[in-house]
Amino acid sequence: MSRIELVDLFCRRFAEQGGVVEPVHDWGEAVDRILDEAKDAAGAVAVSSCEDRYLESLKTRLGDGDRLVGPRARPEQIAQCVLGITFPVAGIAETGSILELCYDDSDRLVSALPPIHLAYLESSKIVAHLLDVAELVRRSASSRAFSATFISGPSRTADIELRQVIGVHGPHAVKILLKV
Repeated sequence: MSRIELVDLFCRRFAEQGGVVEPVHDWGEAVDRILDEAKDAAGAVAVSSCEDRYLESLKTRLGDGDRLVGPRARPEQIAQCVLGITFPVAGIAETGSILELCYDDSDRLVSALPPIHLAYLESSKIVAHLLDVAELVRRSASSRAFSATFISGPSRTADIELRQVIGVHGPHAVKILLKV
């Protein structure tokens, strides 16, 4: 399967599960999209642990005050945010999922507590099959305590009559800003 076919499969599978994929050319364009979402949502933005360059550009563009809740924040701070920004380590085409490896509970909560989850993923990190991330997970497990979370669109659950409900136990919207 070519890289283009792999990325296309990932995007289709993620969309089938209620997620949205928006292509971006670089981190600067991703930050523009994040700012648009933050403006529309009108509230604080949580960000998980990430490379310094990502965090610094978010601080510069969003402001470092009450608007941006940084890595390793307290759960109650993250719960008050309207938007969570994460940086998955991989995308899996066969399942339309992203993989987040978190070494701190607050990072895991950034994708689970705010009603809108934005994930910045580089298309080069998309793999074909679930087993393709096994070594990555194994290496993470040997270094220190962590959690692995596979995310395939917004939170879904069903009531006793099997009516599906979106966003009850997590975000009602999940968007991937996919660097192509």
